[in-house]
Amino acid sequence: MTHTYTFLFCDLRTDEVLAELPMSGVTYSTELNGIGTLRGTIPYTAETAPLDPDAASVPGRTALYVDRDGVIVWGGIVWTREPADGGKAIQAAEFLSYYQHRYVKQTLSTDTSLILNTAYVPSGQRLYTDQKYIVWSLLQYAHAQAGGSIGVDTSQLTAPPHGITRTTTYFGFERPEIYKAIAELAAADDGFDFGIEVGWTAEVNNIAPRRYKRAVTWVPRRGRTAAESGLVFVKGGPASSILSYDWPENGTALATEVSGLGDGNGEAKVIAVAQDTDLIASGWPLLEQVTSYDGVIDQAQLQGLANAELTARAGALSQPTFEVLSDVDPAFGSYSVGDEALFVIDPEPLSPAGREGVLRITGIETTAAGGPERVRLTCAEV
Repeated sequence: MTHTYTFLFCDLRTDEVLAELPMSGVTYSTELNGIGTLRGTIPYTAETAPLDPDAASVPGRTALYVDRDGVIVWGGIVWTREPADGGKAIQAAEFLSYYQHRYVKQTLSTDTSLILNTAYVPSGQRLYTDQKYIVWSLLQYAHAQAGGSIGVDTSQLTAPPHGITRTTTYFGFERPEIYKAIAELAAADDGFDFGIEVGWTAEVNNIAPRRYKRAVTWVPRRGRTAAESGLVFVKGGPASSILSYDWPENGTALATEVSGLGDGNGEAKVIAVAQDTDLIASGWPLLEQVTSYDGVIDQAQLQGLANAELTARAGALSQPTFEVLSDVDPAFGSYSVGDEALFVIDPEPLSPAGREGVLRITGIETTAAGGPERVRLTCAEV
């Protein structure tokens, strides 16, 4: 099947289209609660010269949208550019990467005793206590500063709340990174999944569609269960959709006990310990992991982070990847990160009895092409 790709280079702050440029060798990815990337080359030819590709792809101030057959499938920021054969190679990262370059510079807290201006963010320093509204507050704080808005819509972060109360403080003197602050909040017990969605708005009353980028959270999780999705990827037989796979088993990331270290010095340091007693009772050894969480002073919050880290580490034994066909059921576009799917490997020399399991898709990497595309799925145990 032939697919049409369009690459729109826009001003990061105004979203004004600077140029529609061809690209070659494009690979783009999305990640669950992470930051997907894009790599590709802009050709510098007689055809592209009038479009001024240099001015249209300045790193750090250019947004890039990938449109596939009329659907925006990726959006992010151009961060690097360097000479390559026939043009310039660029690397870009999804819009969440912007918040890796933004920091909390004045103390923000749910505790009014720790702040001077008790008005709510963005006019003051006070954070709402619901975890969803803390995300809203952090983004509003970032956007309210001069030059700080890149047009990310935060309306999806308003009512209704998640119903999960957090006690948290971000000390300005520590300069916590905003993306990391959101990721740690999301990773705690009863946390959430998050991301920035991109796409076209629907045409309404003859108003042409426009691009959007909006911050979204999912509670308790993003995506569908295997029963809800009905997704089945198979290797072998007439319905085969898996070209190749790697289903490793690696115990180096496994942990049966996690110690979370918060703020404080010496004996005053805040510490939380989470242990998987069921795994240990079933015969697994004590495998320890120590993780630091800068700026965390609340014991309950730290315990939630340690519990979440333990859950992730307990399922780290197997993290398989699959290269699948894009136009064979399940087709590219019918699944997203967060979805669960059944993966079935028919009997073969390295798996004489075959293998199958329900896995959650945590990453999708696509190699853009006019014809058949390659899609690489990164998965995790459920």
